[in-house]
Amino acid sequence: MNSNNKNEKKNQQVHVGGGPRGFARPKEKPQNAKATLKRLIKYISSSKILLITLLFVVVFFTLANVFTNIAIKNVVATLGIYNSETKLFTIEPDKDEFFKWTLILCILHVLYCVLQYFSSLLGAYLSVRTVRKLRNDLFKKIVKLPIAYVDTHRHGDIMSRMTNDVDNIANAVSQSITSLISGILTLLGCLAIMIYYSPLLTLVSMVVLVLTLIVTGFMSKHMGPLFAKQQGILGNLNSQTEEMVSSYKTVIAYNYQEKANEKFRQASKEYTKVGMRAQFIGGSMGPVMNFIGNVGYFLVCLMGAIFIYYGMGKTLLGAALDASIVIMFLSTTKQFTRPITEIAQLYSSLLTALAGAERVFAVLDEQEEDFSKKEDFDLETIKGDIDFRHIAFGYTKDKQVLKDFNVDVYSGHKIALVGATGSGKTTIVNLLLRFYDIDSGEIYIDDHNIFNISKKDLRSAISIVLQDPVLFSDTIENNVRYGRADATDEEVDQALEFANCTSFVSKLENGKKTMLTEGATNISQGQRQLLTIARAILANPKILILDEATSSVDTRTEKHIQDAMVNLMKNRTSLIIAHRLSTIQDADLIVVIDGGVVIEMGNHDELIAHQGKYYSLYMTQFAGKEI
Repeated sequence: MNSNNKNEKKNQQVHVGGGPRGFARPKEKPQNAKATLKRLIKYISSSKILLITLLFVVVFFTLANVFTNIAIKNVVATLGIYNSETKLFTIEPDKDEFFKWTLILCILHVLYCVLQYFSSLLGAYLSVRTVRKLRNDLFKKIVKLPIAYVDTHRHGDIMSRMTNDVDNIANAVSQSITSLISGILTLLGCLAIMIYYSPLLTLVSMVVLVLTLIVTGFMSKHMGPLFAKQQGILGNLNSQTEEMVSSYKTVIAYNYQEKANEKFRQASKEYTKVGMRAQFIGGSMGPVMNFIGNVGYFLVCLMGAIFIYYGMGKTLLGAALDASIVIMFLSTTKQFTRPITEIAQLYSSLLTALAGAERVFAVLDEQEEDFSKKEDFDLETIKGDIDFRHIAFGYTKDKQVLKDFNVDVYSGHKIALVGATGSGKTTIVNLLLRFYDIDSGEIYIDDHNIFNISKKDLRSAISIVLQDPVLFSDTIENNVRYGRADATDEEVDQALEFANCTSFVSKLENGKKTMLTEGATNISQGQRQLLTIARAILANPKILILDEATSSVDTRTEKHIQDAMVNLMKNRTSLIIAHRLSTIQDADLIVVIDGGVVIEMGNHDELIAHQGKYYSLYMTQFAGKEI
């Protein structure tokens, strides 16, 4: 329900009427990437033993990879040396040293391959463990969020955070964590080796690093916002798809297929446009880095030859630069630039993961419902008196739905709420269940202010039967047990019998063990409603809320449902949101609401005699009938 209450009945499978249906827009870019990264690292480090094991494996295979450069240098050095003074190359092969270092080189390569394989397995396992914890925390959070949050966010966007955003994080962790750790160690190891063997030639190699930093900084400035925007649009696409599937019959019935398709095409076109720009920049990062690496490779070859010829670029220990060191530099430079290239190539996925992680953490940071209590509330002893005192409430600050609402409801009585669409009937239910909190006033159950009672106890005392029945993809028995999870089989059977469900359930092949499909489409609308009544009977509440449970069924089914509701309402305080006035003529009190204000109260005969708003509504529905 928005300010004019147009959507009071919309999406009741998610919330009980009411509430604005505004949509929260995704953020254009991460507000605090550093803080998001820190929180993500905490999730990764929650598997400490696995992470430490991975670190050790990465360290060893990185060291094996780095030391292959020294082994290559020593293999080449066994073949001969160049004398820069005589300008002569002396060939003095040392077979023993040659075979020794060749064997060491082979062992290092094999060790590197084996350890890299295990690091990939450990990285994937760490990713799965991290994402499992993150997804569990996210789902745990979602089920504790207030109704207002679900009312004001696209359902598809919430699903996108649970699926796409978390999957992007998983991909980044599995692909990136090993590359990042290995890359940093490789950079440090290669830099140490290069400085030791030739500081001057190392400076030449640093040209690559400088160019890489400049290009990476420039491209990342454009990539970040694009990938964040891409994730937001993806959430919008998911919302449209979810809405299309859930409302498919309506789309078909009104021949809206082409318009729905066009709407989706426009959103898909926008996603493609942003995605292409993001992927173009992200995809060009690798080739650019490879080009820079090849430039560095060429410079090392050229300057190494010059340094050797003129006797320049000595080692830290003063030894002359020779061909083996230059060849080692070629290999080391490749290794030095490879991590930078890999990190650059992974940068787009890292940005996507951070954008997704921030969206996930935004949900995790939402305020949960407060289930604390200030006083005890004994469900066994309450009578069911309800007292609404001077209630004022609005879903938005500029538009009040209820204004000074006052009604006393006595235990065991049947109270009907009547009024035009948008008058505030469902809002009263939302406030009683504390799906929303009132702006001012007080609501009492017996002598207890509901704001001093825990929401868990409050909602345990109340059951709801909605106009649109809500059943889950589970057995009939388990759907009824939603009312009370610890109910015995006998109590479930009794609830089914009281709700007039036994006749149709017994005809099903598997009886109450029958598995319902999504939306319970394998049984009729009336049967679905009878099962929700059975659920409410099993819950055995002191207070019952009925939201015109018979409005969408045929006359014969309505009779069965009415009989079940009579059983359900016995000895209970019942609040009925009435649309068909024929169903509430026996109500103890009929409350007529208009514009959020109570304008009439009384039983059916009193209100008809008064000939006010109720009389007008009644005559509209039953024109031509005798009163």
